Amino acid sequence: MMNTIQALILGIVQGLTEFLPVSSSGHLVIMQYYLGFREPLLLFDVMLHVATLAAVIIYFRQDLWGMILSLIRLKKKTPQEILHRKMFYFILLGTIPTGALGIFFNRWAKFFFVSVIFTSFMLLFTGILLWVGERKERPEGEKSLGKEDTGKGIGKMRATDALLIGIMQGVAIMPGISRSGATISTGLLRGIKKELAFRYSFLLSIPAIIGALGLQLREAFLEKNLPSHLLPWVGAALSAAVIGYLSLTLLRKAVIKKKLSVFAYYCWIVGTASLVIRVWGGL
Repeated sequence: MMNTIQALILGIVQGLTEFLPVSSSGHLVIMQYYLGFREPLLLFDVMLHVATLAAVIIYFRQDLWGMILSLIRLKKKTPQEILHRKMFYFILLGTIPTGALGIFFNRWAKFFFVSVIFTSFMLLFTGILLWVGERKERPEGEKSLGKEDTGKGIGKMRATDALLIGIMQGVAIMPGISRSGATISTGLLRGIKKELAFRYSFLLSIPAIIGALGLQLREAFLEKNLPSHLLPWVGAALSAAVIGYLSLTLLRKAVIKKKLSVFAYYCWIVGTASLVIRVWGGL
């Protein structure tokens, strides 16, 4: 039985890590394990993801509204309308490999979400992705030229870029691999501007989160793992939504200011510490 303190801890962890490139699923697996929960809390996890989905929709409401209007006003050919439509089409394109990989990996979901050792190794992998992505994004020559953000904008972004980022988002279904870290790093490796890599990563996450929720809901309700008191769960969801919104603001600044390596170090420390504790405890 989950108490209020445990629920709030998991809600705060979800809000902090859902958008920061440190893998929210990985942290939830590790935290649930050390809080004494040996089985995945599917329905609780779904509720937390709904809360953070609300946060990302509110944060990117202007982008979403712009895409909706561009689709309603299809006859308009202004540059802004065209770019909004292109973003929408690239989100659809990137969602295809994400959905395919999500369905493929779903059969092993229970194994992934109860293995602390596997999750810890994936956190180490996330750290490598972040480190490589940031180093690739800043060639030496750009510093002397004083260029701040010289990557490709949405106008020059290609279908290949959208597909590769979508593939990495699908792979990130595995706990320990950060969805935002994998997609933003892939965007930077493809030469996309930092601001666009950030925006596209999270706009692409919206259909992926909705799809994942649909897959999880039926199984979660079949488990009949409903709480006797809803207040702890509601408190966890609210804390996840508020802190998630603040985390988005923090991550945008980190991407723009080239501070992703901070999260790489964090992933390496947490992954290594979790492995040491797990292996030491099993001896």
